[in-house]
Amino acid sequence: MTDSIVSIIESQADALTCSFHTPETIDRAQRCADIWAQRETGEGAKVERFRTHGYEMWLAGRVAFGRRPDGGLLKLSGDLAELYIEHLVSFASNVSRVDFALTARCSPHQPDLGTIHYGEALAHFADNPTSAEPSHKEDGKGGDTCYLGKRTSDWYFRCYNKEAECVANDDDPGALRYAGCWRYEVEVKGPNALIQAKRYVDLRDRASWVQSMLYTYCANRGLGPVFPSAGEQDLVPGFRRRSDRESKLRWLAKSVRPTLEWLSSNTDRATIMATLGLPEVGPVVAGE
Repeated sequence: MTDSIVSIIESQADALTCSFHTPETIDRAQRCADIWAQRETGEGAKVERFRTHGYEMWLAGRVAFGRRPDGGLLKLSGDLAELYIEHLVSFASNVSRVDFALTARCSPHQPDLGTIHYGEALAHFADNPTSAEPSHKEDGKGGDTCYLGKRTSDWYFRCYNKEAECVANDDDPGALRYAGCWRYEVEVKGPNALIQAKRYVDLRDRASWVQSMLYTYCANRGLGPVFPSAGEQDLVPGFRRRSDRESKLRWLAKSVRPTLEWLSSNTDRATIMATLGLPEVGPVVAGE
C-alpha cells in the first residue's frame, strides 16, 4: 500500500436523516422534500411508498419523507445530503443519522484492501475485545468489504471496493469514475448523529474534516488507511450515485433489448408497439 499514489476524489456527508416535531417545521420539511423529489422524478425516479417507525413514507430517488401524528421524517442521500445538511440542521428537531464518506483512488489499484483492513482490524480486536467487532465480505465480482461494528451500532464503518460495486451493478459510468477507488464511510446514529451534524455544518473546510475524522477513526481501531490524515485533495464534483433513469435504461438494454431484437425480425412493428402500449414512433430498437 505504501507504494501507491493516492488521490482523494470525494470527502463529504453522504446521508442524512432528520425529524421534525412542530407543525411549522414539519410543513417546512415537506415543502423542501416535495421540491427535491420533483427533481428526482424528473430524472426518472419512481415514487415508492413504505412504512417505518409509524411514519407513512414516500421515496423518490435520493429523497424520502413521511409523517405520523407526532412528527415528520426526512431522509437524503448522496449529493443531496451534502447540499442541504446545513439548511435542514438549522430547523430540524433531531438528526438520527448522518453518514460521512471519503473515496480514495489508488494507483496502482489495491484490489485486496478490504481483506488487508480486515486482518488489521482482527489483530486490534484480539487485543481490544471491547472495541467494534470486525467482519468481512467478498464476492466473485471483486467485492471486498471490511466492516466495523453492527448496522444497529451508533458508529458503523465500512471500507469497500467502489469500482467493483459499480461493475457488479452494470454501472459503466460509475465504474469509469471510480476506477481504482476505495470508499471509506461511517454511519453515525443515536445522540452522536446530532452532535456530529452540528459540528459539520459549522466548518469552513468540511472535506478536510471528513478526511481527518475518518483517518482517526480507522487508526484508533487498528486500520492503516491508504490516505493521509491531512493534505491535498483532488475532489471531483458530484458525489455519484446511479440515478433511477440509468438503472432502468441498463435493465432495458440487458433484459428487454434481446427480446425486442428477436421480435423485430419476426413480428411487425405495429404489433410490438401496440403490445407495449406505446405510440408507433421511431425504431423499436436502436440501430434498426
